[in-house]
Amino acid sequence: MNMSWTLPLLLLTLIVGGSPVQAQQATSVDELEEWQLLPRWQEDYSLNAAANAQQLRIDGLRPEMTIGFGGRYDRVVEGAELDLAFMISPAMVDTVSQLRVSMNQEVIGTVPLQKSMANTVQQRSFNIDPRLFTSYNQLRLELISEVFNGQCTLASPAAWIEFLDDSTLTLDYQQLRVANELSYFPEPWFDRNDFSAVNLNFVSFGVPNLATAEAHAVLASYFGQAADWRAVTVEHFDVEPAIGSLLQDHEWRQQWPRDHAIMTLTNAQRPRPFHNLEKVDAPTIRVIPNPAYPAYKLLLIAAPDEQQLRATVSTFVLSNQTMSGDRVVVNPQPIEPREAYQAPRWVSTQRPVQISELVDHPSELQRSARNTAPVNVELRLPPDLFIWQRNGIPLDLRFRYTPPLTEDESRMLVSINNEFVKAFDLNDSGSENTEERLRIPILSGSLLPEEDNVTLPSFRLGAVNSMEFRFDFGNVSDVCSTPPLLNSQGVIDGNSTIDLRGYDNYVALPDVQLFMKTGYPFTRWDDLSQSLVVVPERLSSELYVTLLMTLAKLSGATGYPATQLQLISADDLPDTTEKDILLLGSDSLQSFLQTYGTAQLDRQVERQRLTGREQLLYSPQLALRNSGPSAAVVGFQSPFAEQRSVVAVTSTTDSYLSRYREALTSDILSNQMTGFLAVLTPARVSSFEPQSDYYVGNLSWWNRLMYHLAKYPVLVTVLALLALLVLVIALYRLFVAKVRVRQ
Repeated sequence: MNMSWTLPLLLLTLIVGGSPVQAQQATSVDELEEWQLLPRWQEDYSLNAAANAQQLRIDGLRPEMTIGFGGRYDRVVEGAELDLAFMISPAMVDTVSQLRVSMNQEVIGTVPLQKSMANTVQQRSFNIDPRLFTSYNQLRLELISEVFNGQCTLASPAAWIEFLDDSTLTLDYQQLRVANELSYFPEPWFDRNDFSAVNLNFVSFGVPNLATAEAHAVLASYFGQAADWRAVTVEHFDVEPAIGSLLQDHEWRQQWPRDHAIMTLTNAQRPRPFHNLEKVDAPTIRVIPNPAYPAYKLLLIAAPDEQQLRATVSTFVLSNQTMSGDRVVVNPQPIEPREAYQAPRWVSTQRPVQISELVDHPSELQRSARNTAPVNVELRLPPDLFIWQRNGIPLDLRFRYTPPLTEDESRMLVSINNEFVKAFDLNDSGSENTEERLRIPILSGSLLPEEDNVTLPSFRLGAVNSMEFRFDFGNVSDVCSTPPLLNSQGVIDGNSTIDLRGYDNYVALPDVQLFMKTGYPFTRWDDLSQSLVVVPERLSSELYVTLLMTLAKLSGATGYPATQLQLISADDLPDTTEKDILLLGSDSLQSFLQTYGTAQLDRQVERQRLTGREQLLYSPQLALRNSGPSAAVVGFQSPFAEQRSVVAVTSTTDSYLSRYREALTSDILSNQMTGFLAVLTPARVSSFEPQSDYYVGNLSWWNRLMYHLAKYPVLVTVLALLALLVLVIALYRLFVAKVRVRQ
């Protein structure tokens, strides 16, 4: 196809909001070029990953397992195949044992199970009708089995099926062409029904300057808060080099994402292929086809200038619920800074919080005898919650259940972070004993897990915790062990409350794991109104991506976009500030230390065996020569204020910031990052504990005195003895004085 007439047609359709493929309906499919076609592709999903930490095992007592996964609205499943690899128990009865496989309550196949199949890996494949797939799908695996013992038929854990890690679900997709309609937003850029990682594609002509990058970072933070527990990755597409050859060949398309993308423009920025777009008098949000791959969409945010662009994005991320049509005009509104500890995803310390607020749907709190998976409730606490000398967090737990026919071993088990807390007997009342209230036990110390040389059972709450409630329904017969009644039901009452009122906020820093997991201390104010993000005057593409992913991570932890973000260069950092400082880039930390001194960092570095890594902090050029590529996250007290912190993300070169971004999306790596400094090399993560702590938070002078004295038991003993001695002497003198008076 001749590009000389194709591109003008493309630009024309962009301006009027149409699709270039729709404009060529008369053209046969065979004549369309590859970039004009609706893409088709295949993806493999591991059942082990989709099970989300569930054990891939069913047995006679728990004969059913359900694996849920979503489906995007902008694609359709054209074909599906389930490949199961499993091993079975030798206790199966040949005539009655079978594996039943269902998709969205439709049976897609069964497998007869025989003793002869034991001790060998079994492979079975099932073709699935693609019409069964919806926006939310449930794959159900059921064991139908009996084991005979005399005259009794019983369900036994001896009858089991273990599914192996190489069990996969293969789906054939075709992309759908969606309308230019903003009422679907944030779809298709983010789909809540898609449980996989969120990938954001930002397109720009050259690396954005600081003003534009700040607007992009706020937009990335919006998608981060929407993504919640999902990982967020960002790709930057610099299409500037392709502009010169735009009209000659198809190579320019290779610079564009083959996916949905995001772009911002001002009236001063009108590079091709957008130079024909009208200039805007007011900020405008548009959705148009991706000019390189029209099957996908481009979110285009246009403003008269960069200042209005920043205000437009902040208003847009808070006020996009009522949009309609292919474009909207934005009237930027002033946004007031928020108070501390208002993060929507953190359990409030100002009021009791109901468990129903911690789940997406009330059905998540209900279970039956057939669906025995535990009720999981995510509990996100303020990272600096002060729990010293507290015997637990009060949980006013209420639940209901079908009363058992006879007294049996039916129980409701409560666990926190896979640690058993308490069991409640299920009696004939059908509800909890109102005299029993639960306190989640805690072990005072850091809110994040660390190594303990303690052999006694203990519980440690993290910043992000999993509360688990499991209904174990007993059997209906005393003679035989038989399955529980199928109509047995149990539900955690959504009105159950967690009450953190009266708890203080006080934590020892530096602790880079708090930053990696929760964005603390910056996320105390979820809109980042009390933070400064410092970068070089000119961003590299790697640093730009790192900035956006970091902001997405912070807002994912709080559930609120960073509408008050302040992005400044190192040269613009004020001589004094009462804000927390986040330094990003290979040069930002060195520039900061050269200007404001190294005293705060020296306190942590001295006596540390960094084996040359100190050069990473003070001289990146030497670090690269001495020890190869390294990235680091380092925290220390701000030189400007005792209650403020500095966290620096640095590396030997900006290109190696990719190692830090990998840690942002990996629990395995971030769990290893502790202390005041975590160094990431190609082989490992090395963490260094602080030599000198500082404390952030609000605590009464008495509690602060008692807390710090408790670290020195010998000193406390000596002070107590001295106080006792002073008291004895005072009493002695008092009694002597009274005797003299009487004489």
